Amino acid sequence: MKNVDITRPDGTVLKCALWDDVQAPKGVVQIAHGMAEHKERYGDFAAYLNAHGYIVFADDHRAHGETSKNASQKGIKGYHAGDIYNDTVADEVEITSYLKQQYSLPVVYLGHSYGSMVGQRYIEECREHAGAILCGSAMMKGALLNVGVCVSGMQYGLLGGEKTGKMLDNLTFGSYNKPFKEEGEFAWLSRDRAQVEKYIADEECGYVMSISFFKHFLSGLKKSYKKENLAKIDLKKPIGIFSGDCDPVGGNGKLVKKLYEQYKALGVEDVTIKLYEGARHEILNEINRDEVFADFLARIDEIVR
Repeated sequence: MKNVDITRPDGTVLKCALWDDVQAPKGVVQIAHGMAEHKERYGDFAAYLNAHGYIVFADDHRAHGETSKNASQKGIKGYHAGDIYNDTVADEVEITSYLKQQYSLPVVYLGHSYGSMVGQRYIEECREHAGAILCGSAMMKGALLNVGVCVSGMQYGLLGGEKTGKMLDNLTFGSYNKPFKEEGEFAWLSRDRAQVEKYIADEECGYVMSISFFKHFLSGLKKSYKKENLAKIDLKKPIGIFSGDCDPVGGNGKLVKKLYEQYKALGVEDVTIKLYEGARHEILNEINRDEVFADFLARIDEIVR
């Protein structure tokens, strides 16, 4: 893994990872990680893609990992000044442009969880990607998102954006572990307890984001479902949607299917969906990860071809 810095116009330095040990590469996979985690967690998958002909690039998003430490955001974990969601979308669009310039190869966006929610807006704004994979995603349009937008706006006005968003975290994610609570903390992430324990032991994982994060994330995601933004999607760019059918983020598959149906109704020419039986949120860290790796590779190959 090589370290790469990308400096954005507002002075934010995105701390990035490059895995490029590839003979005759056929494309680049741009990974966008989930909430309260970081880029290094994708090293095993990156090595797998390298072995099958793909350069891999990932950044630590604003308020995450090394980017957060470098940003000097008052030392507040999970906080970054500004409109963090839309700024992160713009970061990902810029990274795609950077990768196209560097390699002159097709770039496939792969977003997990929060990275897939960023991805829902990214595919409306980016013209240079070859296609996108949305992993652990969901169509969040509806009452819960509206409540989240309202509550986060009120808390932001009353308390400011720097405080930890504990109430908002409970509102949006608090129920996820209830079906699995007998297995322990964060069991909703994976059936592989060793992977869950690694997540728990990682100080850059599992923390609660700031009120500012929730405010901008939820309001920004809501806008991604507006007709004028959905109309920007290039219908010729392929989209692959993957999730576990026991992933609470995707409503055990229901909200994942709604996302798929949205893109079908819009007229996306090549959109696919796969739900893995019994799998939870982090399918790249699940007990059937070998199957997931192979399926992702096959879809990436289809997109690049």
